[in-house]
Amino acid sequence: MQRRLSSVPVAGRTVLAVLLALSLCGLVLSFDAHPAGAVTKRAAAVPAATQGDAIVAAAASQAGVPYCDDGGGINGPSNGGVVEAGCGAGVAGFDCMSLAQYAVYQVTGIVLPSDGSQLAGVGTFIAADDTADLLPGDVTYWGGTLDHFAHSGIYAGNGEVWDAVGIGIPVQLHTLAYLEGIYSYDGAIRYWTTTSTPTPTPTPPLSPGGLTGPVVGMAASPDGTGYWLTNAAGDVSTHGMAVSYGSLAGTTLQAPITHIIATPSGKGYWLVASDGGIFTFGDAGFFGSMGGKKLNAPVVDMAPTADGNGYWLVASDGGVFAFGDAIFQGSMGAVHLNKPVVGIAADNATGGYWLVASDGGIFSFGAPFYGSTGNLKLVKPVNGMAPTANDGGYIFVASDGGIFTFGDATFHGSEGGTTLDAPIVGTAFDNASGGYWMVGSDGGIFSFNAAFYGAD
Repeated sequence: MQRRLSSVPVAGRTVLAVLLALSLCGLVLSFDAHPAGAVTKRAAAVPAATQGDAIVAAAASQAGVPYCDDGGGINGPSNGGVVEAGCGAGVAGFDCMSLAQYAVYQVTGIVLPSDGSQLAGVGTFIAADDTADLLPGDVTYWGGTLDHFAHSGIYAGNGEVWDAVGIGIPVQLHTLAYLEGIYSYDGAIRYWTTTSTPTPTPTPPLSPGGLTGPVVGMAASPDGTGYWLTNAAGDVSTHGMAVSYGSLAGTTLQAPITHIIATPSGKGYWLVASDGGIFTFGDAGFFGSMGGKKLNAPVVDMAPTADGNGYWLVASDGGVFAFGDAIFQGSMGAVHLNKPVVGIAADNATGGYWLVASDGGIFSFGAPFYGSTGNLKLVKPVNGMAPTANDGGYIFVASDGGIFTFGDATFHGSEGGTTLDAPIVGTAFDNASGGYWMVGSDGGIFSFNAAFYGAD
């Protein structure tokens, strides 16, 4: 049989959605807690050999958590506000897609959107008739098509799937045969790489390099002599002449860290979490946060004002939150977006800011518009942006390392078209040279007309 295991090109699969409304999972009728086909054993506690195995372990760690319509997400189980059997007021749980969101994010740092939109070009498609090609950690889809499905789960190997199948049924293993008795099988998407992952070792003391887990962002010192990297746990590594001002290593977080931002002086940095929590180090000031407040969408980035006495946060729905001397200039929070917002950059010349979406669409607020790729079909989604030193332009980077320059930003090269070990998750300008760096989720650094200070 001819195999059909192939990377998903945007042009060929622009309608490939990885999510439907989370409530679709609840279309399953209520069953007994352990229906026929349920596998009640827990996964064996063995070291993860691959990212896929780690995704399975993350899903397995939630075994027994209740099913809750609209509940759960990348931060874990929650109550979705729907009162139903097994999930009353105050009960925290998952529905089918939020369990997949949680497990995939814990390992890869990829945030599967919860609004039914797709991550253009992200992942590898495994056709429905190629179940022999499934690997542990693949996300399986059921009950329609990949852009209109009713159920999803995490393939665990041996013909079994971790899922939250429906009302009254907690997270557990089910066999493929059992699920096929309820739904038609639509196929699967692999969001992880098949590169082997070594058994984790204890985190070393804070020093150049050494982050564990996926890197989520980078920040450069204003003079171009170094940079910082951070992972979702808030660990920080220093490179070049960048000074360590501390980290969140060993701290229990309410939500994962999504970015690190240097202060204008370069003598400190902020870490921002997906719940809008702000953590300050060095001369970074605290001017407020969204931590503890109910958000419509997770916070994905932050930008400081020119003097460092304020900052803006942006959520994936384009909502903007201003603190300190940051002036609110507008947002996309009440507008239907084609793609989620993934970054924000401040225009210090005007006091405005730009937002960038995953399709490269730019939204300007009190800042000049220099161009976008919003009407183009990108090979991979955009996931970070940075302004030039004099705010006369900006760049943004795609997950395949493609670089797009606008205004006075100069193109010095990219990794577009290159096979990468891990997706690119951020970029930063070298203000000294006019070049730039990009960082992968594995901590790999690519420098273009910018000094290389080491990788994780």
